[in-house]
Amino acid sequence: MIRPSTRARYALRAMVELALHEDAGPMLLRDVAHAQRISPKYLEQLAIPLRRAGLLQAERGPHGGYALAKPAAEIAAGEIIEAVEGPLDLLDCVRSAQACDRSQTCAAQRLWSRASQAISDVLYGATLADLRQEQLAAQRETAPCYQI
Repeated sequence: MIRPSTRARYALRAMVELALHEDAGPMLLRDVAHAQRISPKYLEQLAIPLRRAGLLQAERGPHGGYALAKPAAEIAAGEIIEAVEGPLDLLDCVRSAQACDRSQTCAAQRLWSRASQAISDVLYGATLADLRQEQLAAQRETAPCYQI
């Protein structure tokens, strides 16, 4: 089964949490970790490649913390996942024909290439702003109703 790694899932969840609070200023990583039920130590490790990729910024001082480095509408889910995982290609032969001596004549490689492209299209077609809206809608749907 093809499944995203914990790194990819947690990084995406953390970035959605930051997008939910985008207008409130920087958040402490421990608050993001608590809200998303992620180990703070693990989240600290994920922050490093996200900062390097220009997706996350750290602000020092008494009101410091972490914030999105650019607006949520300008950050694609694919960027986040690639920042913590590397290329989205399912197999090395999709990225580089030199990875396999059969790449040029392999029907399976062409299938994997199309699957990789479809995944990339979906992940780069969704922004943090889109995911924030979906998160807010999901929270509204599951909010308890106390009407009598």
